[in-house]
Amino acid sequence: MGITWAPNAFVRLVLPLMGGIVTYLYLGASLPDLRLVVVLLVCVYGVVHGWAARQRHSGPIDIVGLLAITTLYVAGVALTQQATESQSAVHLYRFGSRVEFYRAVVDDYTVVRPLTYATTVRVSAVRVGGKWQAAVGGIRVSIPRDSAVAAPQYGEVWLVRGAPAPSKAPLNPGEFDYRRYLSYHQVYHQQFVHPDQYRVLALEPPSVLRAIAMRAARVLDGVFRHYVQAKREYALASALVLGIKDDVDQETKQAYANTGTTHIMAVSGLQVGLLFGVVMWLLSKVPGRRGPGLRLLTVLVSLGVIWTYAFLTGLSASVLRAAVMFSFIIVARATARQTSMYNLLAVAAFVLLCYDPYLLCDVGFQLSFLAVLSIVYLQPRIVAWLEPNDFFLSKQRPWQPQALQKLWKGMGWMAEKTWQATALSLAAQVATFPLGLFYFHQFPLSFLFSNLIAVPISSVAVYVGLVLLVLHGLITAVGSIAPG
Repeated sequence: MGITWAPNAFVRLVLPLMGGIVTYLYLGASLPDLRLVVVLLVCVYGVVHGWAARQRHSGPIDIVGLLAITTLYVAGVALTQQATESQSAVHLYRFGSRVEFYRAVVDDYTVVRPLTYATTVRVSAVRVGGKWQAAVGGIRVSIPRDSAVAAPQYGEVWLVRGAPAPSKAPLNPGEFDYRRYLSYHQVYHQQFVHPDQYRVLALEPPSVLRAIAMRAARVLDGVFRHYVQAKREYALASALVLGIKDDVDQETKQAYANTGTTHIMAVSGLQVGLLFGVVMWLLSKVPGRRGPGLRLLTVLVSLGVIWTYAFLTGLSASVLRAAVMFSFIIVARATARQTSMYNLLAVAAFVLLCYDPYLLCDVGFQLSFLAVLSIVYLQPRIVAWLEPNDFFLSKQRPWQPQALQKLWKGMGWMAEKTWQATALSLAAQVATFPLGLFYFHQFPLSFLFSNLIAVPISSVAVYVGLVLLVLHGLITAVGSIAPG
């Protein structure tokens, strides 16, 4: 079956870009700076494209296509070069163990562990030989979790004594390579910092918007903490709706892992998709003609709701990926463009990879796009294997009581929905199965049954949680403007 490229133009563009990124990951150290080469290729492409447009045969168009693929391939290499912080002449690597002090800012969420807090700091300066000088580099730091030690906050500027150590390689060949994982996030050092080894100098968030978003997420977390008194239920509610898993106990996390439903607690495509679905359903109930005005309203409301949710969950990477993907879907539907889901996914991937080429190495990025691709391609084909609704409808007879006929119809509807959910779960797992084995070295055999139960229940929980937050916001707003 041939590929129809017309509605999938961006698939042709994103593949060479990915190829360039992968090339740099394996051969980057031996490659020269390619920025000027990219500029030259773009200029040549413009000239050749102008020439080819005036020709009457297809040969020149093929040359333009090959030149475009080459340009994007080299651009993928160049983008990854520029995104690799260790290439800098003032990277932390260059100073080794000579660092006496360093100044850094907390640039990530704080992970709460049983005995420690863990986060990432970005270095801005180091003191070597009694002199301060500019430096760059990420350090994964851990500090003791103690009543006298406050959890690190995003934007805190630290002065730290001592030199961080380069991240350690895995001890076993098959072990998860945490050093490589950190390097994909531009973090090449680790350090355990004792309380007397650092001092908080100021609060200067690298991104004011992200700082406000993270603060908003904590405020909403406080709403769940206030209304949901049971500790485990509160922890699950905050994890499902906001992605804050600080209070989820290890036993619960392991139970989700054993049943293949860990993805439910990671705020990403599931939650954004649920929000997208309910917004589309509500907007479909708006009376009136489906003209340009209503389409524009649909776009503005849908984008506003999705990006507000992304903001209120702290602008985490997984939510941002899902928000970008659904944004392209919303705009494409509103403009009635004849484009396929594959093309929309390719556009989203292209934009995200241009922003950060190392997203290609991110497990969440890989699982998200592969799962959606597999669902789009495989779910309709799996659904076609069985027709449970037709089976139950065939049991109806004209002489049967009305109640019995309704029962057959209801059973057919329920069986159809169950089969569609099963097909969706199967389709998603087909693509993610190899990655699950590769990264996590396990695959729960009960995933089909557990997802069939857990996904609908968690979906209801997400909706209930969102309604609670909306009602709390409305009550607070009314209370603030109502006369005392």
